[in-house]
Amino acid sequence: MTGTQKLVLTSLIVILTFLFSACSHVMIPRGPIQVKMDVVGAMNVNKPISVQNDVPDSKLVIIASQGFHKYYADYRVWTSFIVSHLETELRSRGVQVSPDSQDVFKVRIEQAGIYWGSFSTRCVVNVRVERKDGAWSKSYEGNNASPASLYRSIDGAVYKAVVAILQDKDFTNAISR
Repeated sequence: MTGTQKLVLTSLIVILTFLFSACSHVMIPRGPIQVKMDVVGAMNVNKPISVQNDVPDSKLVIIASQGFHKYYADYRVWTSFIVSHLETELRSRGVQVSPDSQDVFKVRIEQAGIYWGSFSTRCVVNVRVERKDGAWSKSYEGNNASPASLYRSIDGAVYKAVVAILQDKDFTNAISR
């Protein structure tokens, strides 16, 4: 084998190795975006409530694939983030949030996805909130696109899901009962 053939063969092996090795990314929301009081005002709820994560175990779920890149999410981690964000926003609106409350609301991410467009990346998050006793249940969607970064689309989708929950009259009625 000549030197040129060795160089071509070595280059081909290196290129094929990189080509067929995929990159995996675990995506998580970076931080809560505060919901302003003019977006969702004070809530008149006279009893304490509890908000719990309803995703039983941690496992990685593929939410997107782009070329050789795969993007994963742990729905338990994402739901914990939403629960924490909801508790903070409810407290700031005058709702008593207590882990010992008998009035429990379970939160669960049903599905999340990342989609690429021409000029932006979109994230869609579907969240289900239900009373522990099963008397009430509703799904909400957070849908956000960002031309700047994938992480901004994720943060925005989670924010919009939290806003959708807080603005919903059915949710307000359910926590007031």
